[in-house]
Amino acid sequence: MKQPIDLKTWNRREHFEYFFKQDVPFWSVTANVECTGIYRWCKEHGRSFAIAYHWASLKTANGIEAMRMRIENDLPVLFDAVHASTTVARPDGTFGFSFNYFDPDFEAFHESMLKDIKRIEGESGLKYTHPEADVIFYTVLRKVCFTSAEHSFSLGSQGAIPCFAFGEAFEENGKMLLPHSIRVNHALVDGQHVSRYYEQLEQIMNAFR
Repeated sequence: MKQPIDLKTWNRREHFEYFFKQDVPFWSVTANVECTGIYRWCKEHGRSFAIAYHWASLKTANGIEAMRMRIENDLPVLFDAVHASTTVARPDGTFGFSFNYFDPDFEAFHESMLKDIKRIEGESGLKYTHPEADVIFYTVLRKVCFTSAEHSFSLGSQGAIPCFAFGEAFEENGKMLLPHSIRVNHALVDGQHVSRYYEQLEQIMNAFR
């Protein structure tokens, strides 16, 4: 479900209009997120760390209203929830796009995404059919501890969909760190929203049970 944002009462109306008119309203940032708690828990309990950090990211993003906003017909809308579409590598060197609804229950989300991954691994082509913009586009770059990342994207409605990337987790001073870049549309998402996202993501990851 989604609802329109009332520009007459929205305190970001001028910010939206200013950045919406720009040719390139997108901005991105990369940070190393401490993930020690969730990393160790997954290793101890036999769960997929990759699925776990997708879940933690979605849980965080769903708690920040700006991350659930999109642009439709040149106007902002707010979705009740956003979900995940991520890349799934195949043995033949290609990849496919998954789609997974967010579930606040981690075990339910883990089971659903694991099934989707196994299905996509056995298919060919992309086959992405989800029509709505209530999604975050994810990608994972294995074996690379990157310091920045950029994404391909389409303008129009897709131009407001955040693009997130994860790199290879690494250990430093006894802590596990996860490279994590995000690209957002400044018409909807400001620096304060991104700072809050990173802060809350670390809290969720390190309080993971």
